[in-house]
Amino acid sequence: MKRLILPLIAFVFCFTAICQEPESFNYQAIVRNVAGEIVATQLVSIKFSILKGSISGDVVYSEKHSVTTSRSGLISLTIGNGTEKTGDIKSIAWNSDSYFLKVELDPSGGTKFADMGTTQLLIVPDILPAKRTKKNSPVIEEDELFIIRKYVGRFIDYRHTGPETYGGPNLIWIKTSMEKTYGKISAYGKSCEFNAGDNLYIKRILFTPGGVSGYWIYQIENDSSVYYRVSDLQHDKKVLTETWFQ
Repeated sequence: MKRLILPLIAFVFCFTAICQEPESFNYQAIVRNVAGEIVATQLVSIKFSILKGSISGDVVYSEKHSVTTSRSGLISLTIGNGTEKTGDIKSIAWNSDSYFLKVELDPSGGTKFADMGTTQLLIVPDILPAKRTKKNSPVIEEDELFIIRKYVGRFIDYRHTGPETYGGPNLIWIKTSMEKTYGKISAYGKSCEFNAGDNLYIKRILFTPGGVSGYWIYQIENDSSVYYRVSDLQHDKKVLTETWFQ
């Protein structure tokens, strides 16, 4: 029997917590092949299906996307704005049942989709209008229960700390205009594609890999879909990242 080798989507950072009655929501992922290598600057096809009731439930909505990955393998999509749609995302009664997102991928950009997994979508209260503390200041996004994104300053510079010197994973140490508050923010990566002056934010996303319980993951991002996973402990300030949201 021939062994079937499937591509992988690794480090999926999607919005598994969404607002009530959404017409669309964002999805980001880094695409890697079976060898763990980033699939860079390549056209890929993705199919999203929203299932009702369970991970094997009925499909109430589906759509397809064709997108070219970035140099870092990143794809950024809006579910609800795809093509070849079946069903109507606006008609989904999110509060009436549990819903799950199924992701399928063809790394060659065709229609031979492989199942990448299914994750529960969690419903949270409607997000309040974005607040600005001063005219032309960065937006702080928050809802009635918790802040999901915090402004951490403008990007100034970064340095790379490699495993050959510290015996750990590849880390980048990011300096912002609010360094006195947050210190140098450590994130996982071999390089940094932020540009000088970019507004940077720490975002937390509820990740539910098993569809039953979840946990927060944190990333630092700009306004142009470039992001990096943030380390749990910020060594400069000797604090856990999660304390920034308490």
